[in-house]
Amino acid sequence: MGISAEFSSDETLIAAYLQGRKDSFPALFRRYQNRIFFMVRNYFSNRERAEEVFQEVFLKLLQHLEQYDASGSFRAWFFTLCRNHCIDRLRQQARRPETPDSAWGENNEDGPTPLSQSADSALVSADEAAYDRELAGLLTSAIRKLPEEQRETFILKERSGLTFEEIAEVMQVSVNTAKSRMRYALEALRRNLRHKSFVKEALR
Repeated sequence: MGISAEFSSDETLIAAYLQGRKDSFPALFRRYQNRIFFMVRNYFSNRERAEEVFQEVFLKLLQHLEQYDASGSFRAWFFTLCRNHCIDRLRQQARRPETPDSAWGENNEDGPTPLSQSADSALVSADEAAYDRELAGLLTSAIRKLPEEQRETFILKERSGLTFEEIAEVMQVSVNTAKSRMRYALEALRRNLRHKSFVKEALR
């Protein structure tokens, strides 16, 4: 029987995998697939390229999992690995990081990852689905306009669920700097969406 991600910590899943329980890695993958894909999409606006890099990141995780020090945050370590790989891939292309074209769901009916979405979405009413699409589209447009460092901080915090301490570690800045970038990002989003009252409620 496979290991359930719901009841296992990251460290438990990693230890199990390193001890030969190969079925623990799919549980770890399911836990992080959406978060990592949004991170990758911050760097690669082309979906096919993003999916390619997304797969490379998890392959790299497998190759380097033994290097993880369990005394630290796995999330910070993994997102640092992801960020560094994205930057390396961009350097190979001699290109600057791209602005995401649909990292928050705009024109993206297949969802945020290469995998299909949960059947739970079928339970959402038509009105709620329309609301979500409009909100996602407005947020996507506003997020595109953020400076790169603010955009990345916002995605790491709001879409990937990292703490400010973890964001600071990933981006190699102080916690106060991470908090300031997030504050500026929220202020910019509220300013750009000031005429959309229901969006402002979501950003409070």
